[in-house]
Amino acid sequence: MKKSAIKMFDKVILMLLGMTGIVYSCAKYGEPIAEYEVNGVVTDKTNTKPIQSIRVIRQKYGDHGDTAYTSSQGRYVFKLWEDFSNPVHLKFEDIDGEANGGEFETKEINLTFTDADRIKKERGNKTANKYLKIQNIELKKR
Repeated sequence: MKKSAIKMFDKVILMLLGMTGIVYSCAKYGEPIAEYEVNGVVTDKTNTKPIQSIRVIRQKYGDHGDTAYTSSQGRYVFKLWEDFSNPVHLKFEDIDGEANGGEFETKEINLTFTDADRIKKERGNKTANKYLKIQNIELKKR
């Protein structure tokens, strides 16, 4: 008798847990999440040539968030799916010294997304807002 009661109790618990997962997924399904993109080119301020291998760090809540590196054309990109009511903090730093044409200074900036950056508007529950911020950076040599 005890074994059948325990088995029944286990089945009820599993069923409740399963229902909770279904309800949670139904509540989240169909809610579009806004997409944010920051991209740009990092160049040498003296000759405007692109700089390769610059580390770009998106700092998040006082800690490191995401990291990207500039390509041979000096390009970087971040695609983000969060709420950006606070500014996005980016830090650009030279990590390979003379290998990319000289040692460059570190630069930090804050970006704020506005309605002017919105390139795709939310349409009900079908599509989310999409924001694009193009931020080109010039770095001075040390």
